[in-house]
Amino acid sequence: MPAKSFYTLKTKAVPVRYGLNKNIQDLLMALDDHHNGSIDAEEIGRLVRLSPKRRAAIANTITKCANIIKNQPNEIPTCVDVIEMCTELLEIADRKSPVDGFPFFRLPMEIRERIFALMINNVFRTKSVLPASNRPGPCKCPRFDRDNTFQTTQMKDLKRIFGPNLITLEFYRVFFRTKTFRFRCPCELRSHLTNNNILFDNVRKIVVQWSGPEAAKTFQLLKSLPKLKSLGIVISRLTYIHLNERSALMKSYFPLAYKNTRLGDVLGLDELLEIRGLNQVEVMIAHSSRGGTQSNEMDRANLLDLLSSRLTQPKEYDNDVEL
Repeated sequence: MPAKSFYTLKTKAVPVRYGLNKNIQDLLMALDDHHNGSIDAEEIGRLVRLSPKRRAAIANTITKCANIIKNQPNEIPTCVDVIEMCTELLEIADRKSPVDGFPFFRLPMEIRERIFALMINNVFRTKSVLPASNRPGPCKCPRFDRDNTFQTTQMKDLKRIFGPNLITLEFYRVFFRTKTFRFRCPCELRSHLTNNNILFDNVRKIVVQWSGPEAAKTFQLLKSLPKLKSLGIVISRLTYIHLNERSALMKSYFPLAYKNTRLGDVLGLDELLEIRGLNQVEVMIAHSSRGGTQSNEMDRANLLDLLSSRLTQPKEYDNDVEL
């Protein structure tokens, strides 16, 4: 036991004889723990800095020891020890902490994901996110006003906040797994999936409006998404514009037979039916689609039954029935 310690002072009844209050006694005990390796210097510093009463207790104790030295010269060695201990406390409290940042990755994964989820929900207050493109895509699919986009002011600053490190990657993994991503057309969806590996590897919920010339390629790409569990398909008048290769060929020879396009002739249906391993499938009608006719609602209901029976099968399921 070192000569200067609170334990040594207690054996001499110094706290009682000098009238040391509880605040200074707690600090001296913490200093002993620091010397023994139980707590680090930063903890001592916080104890002093966060309590004005504790810092005042240190100053009062030094003043008290100075008065005792004047009146009781025989107490000089003990008073000097107390003053040196108080001075060490002040030196530790005033020492600048190393700028290493918060050891975030020492936290359990569950707590880290919860922190990220709180950050995400603070920026995106809805369950669905509409990703914004950095530049217009090559397709001519109609565009709509977007109030809630992927690239909000806060999201643009993420790289500056986090930097190119593991925190950024883990944040985006949580982000892409917790939100539903809506796309105006398969062309836009395909562009994001091919240019964003983190989105490709982690996205779980997608809603896309079925239209455009890239529908077949995009739905073919969806089969490769490792984490995809929920898919929403929005049908509209635009869905019936592009036909698959066989139907387009037959229409050129039998135009009257294809005066009214059937959903089974639409580009992308064959590729859509090859997707497996989903937990949830939804089919919706765009608000302005065909005035909400009964035939359109029948297409929606029948397509939902078809996709639900096929897309929710396990990925290793191979006994597909030819259509």
